[in-house]
This record gives sequence, structure tokens and C-alpha cells, in this order.
Amino acid sequence: MLIKLKNYFLVLLSLSIFLAGCSGGEDTPETNEANPNDNSLKSLSFNKTDNPGLTMNCGAAQNDNIFYVTLPEGVDLTKVVPSFIIADEATATINGKSAESGKTVSDFSNTTKIVITSKSGLSRTYTVLAKNGNTRIDNMVYSFMIKHKAPAVSLALSKDESLVYKAAYGFADVAKEERVTSDYMFRLASMSKQHTAIAIMKLYEEGKLDLEDRVFGKDAILGEMLGDDIRDSRARYITVRQLLNHTSGYSVDCIFGGLSRYSGKSLKERMLYMLANESLANEPGTVHKYNNFGFSALGLVVEAVSGKDFETYLKEDIYSKSEDPITNIRGGKNDHSDRFANEVSYYAQGGKDAYGNNVEVGIAAGGIIASAPDLMKLMSMVDYAPRVPDLLKSATLDEMYEPSSVNNRYALGWRVNYPYITSWEAYHGGTLAGVCPIWARSDDNVNGVILCNTRSYDMDIDDDLWEMLEDMQDMF
Repeated sequence: MLIKLKNYFLVLLSLSIFLAGCSGGEDTPETNEANPNDNSLKSLSFNKTDNPGLTMNCGAAQNDNIFYVTLPEGVDLTKVVPSFIIADEATATINGKSAESGKTVSDFSNTTKIVITSKSGLSRTYTVLAKNGNTRIDNMVYSFMIKHKAPAVSLALSKDESLVYKAAYGFADVAKEERVTSDYMFRLASMSKQHTAIAIMKLYEEGKLDLEDRVFGKDAILGEMLGDDIRDSRARYITVRQLLNHTSGYSVDCIFGGLSRYSGKSLKERMLYMLANESLANEPGTVHKYNNFGFSALGLVVEAVSGKDFETYLKEDIYSKSEDPITNIRGGKNDHSDRFANEVSYYAQGGKDAYGNNVEVGIAAGGIIASAPDLMKLMSMVDYAPRVPDLLKSATLDEMYEPSSVNNRYALGWRVNYPYITSWEAYHGGTLAGVCPIWARSDDNVNGVILCNTRSYDMDIDDDLWEMLEDMQDMF
């Protein structure tokens, strides 16, 4: 009930921010008080009386100098008539051509520039990002983007393992005004852990390792790779399962913890240093402590057991098994200059550095990048549903989704038993500067993912994102 009440509040908030979505109401009035220096674009809409292809009026969402707007599928964006409110005696151009509200046919199929010039000659440029799509879903996203200052969002939703909606919004690169598309990849942060968990469970199902196998020390999985120099002898008894469910006993995060003693070290060097110098905070298997160290170690486990580089194993033994080819999931790079052609840029808030985390070192814990549609393809391979063959047997999936004995809300790499969104069977988000994602598998085979290339430090951002995904899933 609390979540639904909050959802209603968010809807009201979005309505107060902009003329939300499409409706069958009256056209937007076009009157304004005179101001000789006023060069503002006060509102933008596409009205059914001016556009024969529209059956309702569609208002744009304003985010400072950017307007977002969705028109229903089938509407030709190259030939639409906008209505707008500007000051008396101000003038407007659209893509360099003089425009009159409610009369001028214009092309909004690409990034559109509207320039408003006041009576006194002052000009201001606005950017309009128009698209076709589901106006109800898209307006939820616009509200989220405005509230949390998100440059780009991408989402995908599937029903019974078939994609029912995908969409991308905003700029992949703000400075270049590079529009994002559904093929663009975003950093997943801790949503990388589910990929690692799937890889481990596949090796487990194939009999190449056991979940109770020891990981560190002599005669353990990583014994040959990392040796036996271990400060806390209890670490020799940490198992694969305990790394998967965050009950290793270690509390130090040598991957994304920002500790200077790990700065500049490779993954192997970090592991060697941690084993030789850090003590456990708890007995293995007794306390849940979320830790990126464990999943980074599991990436090394995959390499030791399979004989393949971690990313190569994912590509050849996981992603390639999809009937619908997965091409836009891979390991990310640390620096903006090294980003892939179809990867978004990341924008930190609150004084953080979006490129301050070594995602290459932490690939198995938080360094994978992916497109939203391809994540839905992967989800369909581990969701029990019959249309797409699962990568793992049902018994193995049961094991992966079984809650830990010390934390009923965390399984093997997946969060479970969310007390508020009870329809979610398994889910996970991710937290790194410049990143805010969520994906979830629901009990009625409606799965979804939302990716975002920023992270605000408004405490509501994750709740807003998760509740938005739930509301979208409820529509199918």
C-alpha cells in the first residue's frame, strides 16, 4: 500500500512538472502576458485538431532547455504540427525555419532545435527529443529523468519471453547531443553479479565444481593461482556458495571500496594482498555482508575451472547459447575515451567521479555493460518459462534462487523475497557513480530492465526506479 501511495504521488508530481502525456482534452491555450525580453518556450504540444493522425493531444515534458515527447506509434514524426506558447511578439523557428504555433508542419524525427527570439531580440535555443512509442510508459520515464537529472534511460519489457516494449530516451553523450538507442550499452554495476552467478551455476551443473568447494589456500580452487599466504586461517574454509551469497566473512571491499592500499593493483594483486593482510570480520557462512571482493574472486574461479578468460567464457558458454543472438553484452572499460561506439557516457552527481571505479578489475562484480533488450534475452534463459530453452536445468535454477540461510532476501547472486514488490521472483539493482539500473523477473512471466547513465543522491532514486519498473510490468 505504501508503494502504491507513493506511485500516485509520483504521478501527481509528474503532472505538476509538465503537461503529462497524451489526452483527449482541449487544446492548450495560447495566450501569454507581454514581456519584451521573454524568449522562453513555455509549453510544447501536438494537438489532434492540428494533426489528423492524432486521436489525442500530446504534451511534451520540459527539462530546462530540453523537451521530451512521445507520439503514438504510426504517427509520422517528419510531418507534424506543433503548438507552443511563447511571449507576445516573440518569434519561433524550428530547425532554422520560421514557425507558427498550430500551423507550421515540421520534422521532429531527429533532434529538433526550436529557437525563440523575444521582442527585444534575445534568443534562446531549445532541444526537442520526439519519438514514437507507448505514451503511458514513456511519460513515467520522462518524469523520472526530470526528477533525477538523467541524461539517458533505456528499457525493455518481455511477456512470456517475447519482447513487448523497448525504448531509449535522451542523450548517450550530452556534449555531442548523441541520441541513445535501444542498442546502446550501459554499465550494469552490481547487475554484473548475476552474469557471474549464471556462469558459476553452469560449471556446477556440468560437474566442474561444487558449491561447497573451498576457494582459497592449498588444494582449493584458487590455491595454485593465489598461493597459501593467508593471514586469517578461516579464509581457507570459504566456499563457492559463501562467495555467491555474500557470507564469506570478509567486510573489506578491495574492488570498489576506494581503499588506497588497493589503488593501482591488478585483480590478482588485490586478492593476494587481501588474503595476506586482511582478517575476517565474521566466521564464514554466519553473516551476510555484501562485498564486491567475493564476486571478483568468483570471476577468477570461472577462469581457473574453465581455462578461459572470464569475459570469453561468458561470451562463448553463456551468451552464445541464446537462440536470439546476444551481441551487446561485454566487459566495460575504465575511461571515457575507451568507451565503445554504442556505449553511453556516464554522468556522476554529488561530486562523485563517474569514471573513478576500476570496472575492468571488477568486471565480475560490477564491470559488465549491456543493452536492455539483450538483458531480456539473458533473463529468458534463466526464468523457467517454456518458450525459450533455459540454459540451466530447473533444479539448478532452484538452487540459484534459493535464499541464504542467514539472509532470506539474498540467494546466489540474486535478490529475492522483496517485501514490497511481492510479484518479483528475483531481481537486482546496481550502485556505482554514474549508474542506476534494475532488472526483475516476475511471477507472471513479465520481466523488465531499466538502465540509466547517472546516479543522483536523492534517496528516492532507487525506489522510484524500482516502482516505475513494477508499474510498467503491471501494464502487460
